[in-house]
Amino acid sequence: MTTLRISAIALILLLLPYRSAAEQGDVTLRYSLQDEMVRIVLQAESAGMVQKAKVHSSYTLVRVEFPREFKLSAPQAPGYFEYTRRGTNLFLNIKGLKWIKLLRLKSPPRLVIDAYLKSGTGKELTEQKPDTGARVPPPTPKEEASPAATENRVSTVVLDPGHGGYDLGIYAGGYSEKSLVLKISRSLRYKLRKEGKKVYLTRNDDRYRSLMKRILYVRKRSPDLVLSLHMTSSNHVAIYTSALKQVHGEDSYLLRNAQAPHVDDSRLVARRIGSSIMQELNIGVFFRELDIPVLSYSDSAAVLIELPGAEFFDYSRKNIELLVNSIVEGILAYEKG
Repeated sequence: MTTLRISAIALILLLLPYRSAAEQGDVTLRYSLQDEMVRIVLQAESAGMVQKAKVHSSYTLVRVEFPREFKLSAPQAPGYFEYTRRGTNLFLNIKGLKWIKLLRLKSPPRLVIDAYLKSGTGKELTEQKPDTGARVPPPTPKEEASPAATENRVSTVVLDPGHGGYDLGIYAGGYSEKSLVLKISRSLRYKLRKEGKKVYLTRNDDRYRSLMKRILYVRKRSPDLVLSLHMTSSNHVAIYTSALKQVHGEDSYLLRNAQAPHVDDSRLVARRIGSSIMQELNIGVFFRELDIPVLSYSDSAAVLIELPGAEFFDYSRKNIELLVNSIVEGILAYEKG
């Protein structure tokens, strides 16, 4: 009788599904410092852990949200970045972070985060002595701030579809930049109006409008947000905001310095939109600062988005809808503070 009972138990154990380390969600972290970039590699045996992971970026903090809880295997934090695991989230606090680029690899499943640093940070970090002190958990990301966080009301938006008329912009794969960004801008206008926003376009058809006419049109509408759309000849998204500069005295009255008091808001909306695009479309996003006239002359939050080239991204109706929805979600997230 005892033998039969043991055999029955053994059979039941064989029939039960085996939970491997991959199914338990174990994640291994590796890192390396390369000039002005920190490469962080998160590897898991389960492809789902990598493909379904959502990445949120806010200033020096990167949050990786996995589909389920996991065990983390990682070396000691090097000092130039810190990591903390909480539930399904992995927080990476990276010193001098400027922007990030994501890459998902299949064999073995890996999520590669290339964290680009502000100029000079890399040299400072390589000369830095190891920090053996106690680690302080990174702050909660701004996306999860308390209800007391400041709200940024966006009532009026001006969309600026680049190029137009004889100015084709980038032309590849049978698509012209001027036509695609206009199509996307019209869809954005529709979605934003459904959210109760007033939305204007600097051009509503295939015509060329000079840079100064665009700038004057933007200023006439007094928007809360300016969003200029272009394309790049690469497979990632580049989001531009104006560089921060100190403006004093008479310079503060010059039109070209109108963006100076709004740079922080512009950076925040850029991060929100970039995070939403990365999450929804699994596209690498770069954040850059540059004095572009349509931004620096804007007396409100202002962002320029360069979308992936048509040879790298399928601009089907479904993908355009996903792209537009991700931008709208980013703007709504910015409003929440």
